[in-house]
Amino acid sequence: MAVSVTLPALGESVTEGTVTRWLKAEGERVEADEPLLEVSTDKVDTEIPAPASGVLASIKVAEDETIEVGAELAVIDDGSGAPAAESAPAAEPAQPQAEQAPAQQAPAQEAPAQQAPAQEAPAQQGAAEGTDVTLPALGESVTEGTVTRWLKQVGEEVEADEPLLEVSTDKVDTEIPAPASGTLLEILVGEDETAEVGAKLAVIGSGAAAPAAAPAQPAEQPKA
Repeated sequence: MAVSVTLPALGESVTEGTVTRWLKAEGERVEADEPLLEVSTDKVDTEIPAPASGVLASIKVAEDETIEVGAELAVIDDGSGAPAAESAPAAEPAQPQAEQAPAQQAPAQEAPAQQAPAQEAPAQQGAAEGTDVTLPALGESVTEGTVTRWLKQVGEEVEADEPLLEVSTDKVDTEIPAPASGTLLEILVGEDETAEVGAKLAVIGSGAAAPAAAPAQPAEQPKA
């Protein structure tokens, strides 16, 4: 049921009043005798209480407007057949903002280590600048040998008579020394490969390389 809020008589000589402030807004719930609005007259400023509990359905007189005593100020719906549904606009709940955790999928990829060049180009290209490493005769009946392991890699420095590779034959396993000092420029026979006696195994480069010389072999002395 709708209950009218009217401007009461505020004194014997008071005939009108001015609405100075509404303490409730349309749609808000009010309780009986709760201050609803403030009114000013030429005699007094006062608050007008709600005549009943319910929802403030409609405000008829806006602020700073003047009305006569007995005029309708507003309508309160007590809940029976309320045209205006009760809607107490409470403070809007703060919507939780989903914290967007940055997808840290930044697997740090390790920078590949700088690889040394596989082969160093010879400083001077010339026949006299390279010393051949050959497979020496390792016995009277030995005609070939198998490279089992290189002790130096291409690009590494080697010293004369320094062990350069290991060779296996059907008679003996031995190390082949470098015939000269310099840089190992090229490997011609890989590991587990077989080469004949006298075959070129590698090339060593140096500033003044001596001609390739096979390891000295003891000469067999014919029996007298």
